Amino acid sequence: MSPLHAHASDRGCVRENNEDHVRVVPERGLYVVADGMGGHVGGEVASALAVSHLVESVCARPRPRRLAEEAALLGEACLSANQAVLREATTRALHGMGTTLTAVLVRGRSVTVAHVGDSRAYFVKPHSLQAITRDHTIVALLVENGMLGAEEAHTHPDRHVLTQALGTSETIEPDIFQLRIPRDTRLLLSSDGLHDVVSSERIHELARGPDLEQAAAALIDAARQSGGPDNITVVLVEP
Repeated sequence: MSPLHAHASDRGCVRENNEDHVRVVPERGLYVVADGMGGHVGGEVASALAVSHLVESVCARPRPRRLAEEAALLGEACLSANQAVLREATTRALHGMGTTLTAVLVRGRSVTVAHVGDSRAYFVKPHSLQAITRDHTIVALLVENGMLGAEEAHTHPDRHVLTQALGTSETIEPDIFQLRIPRDTRLLLSSDGLHDVVSSERIHELARGPDLEQAAAALIDAARQSGGPDNITVVLVEP
């Protein structure tokens, strides 16, 4: 049986177009969010291409019987998507384009995650919001190394400078890992247009709403009410 899910994406209140891209394939338990960069055309092309390539790569093969094989499949699809974006950038002379990518494969109460960039995946627990991905940014590295505090990081001028993204280098090192989803816990995927402007406490409150569609819409609305300076994308999954 496919997990319950809802997703929504919005260009926000400032941007002229939406460079985020989202795909859900509930029958495969596959959910993907990407946030493009590189200008109006480049960002849209990169995010759409990365997502479509990853989805096609995963869905073209039978679902593995073992979780370890599922991790390998998602990791290979992520690396292949990187090459697809690089080729397209060269073909269309869209230099500098790239995209974040956060993809999950849900099987029962197990989740396999592939992650590059600063979009995020969370566990929405009954009483807390837990980020299960780490941002691939210079500021996140500074925090990890104890050179910057969490409060300073949130307002640091370089907080959006990525250390890696799809389509920006021949070699990337996506985070690939598997976790057990706790009971009464939802999955949330989001682009930084949400978690940059809405507090963790507010995200948790809204993401726990009883109706998934309404909860996704409420998260988008909260980001817009906070100024909506960037594109906003959310995916909620109830295992």
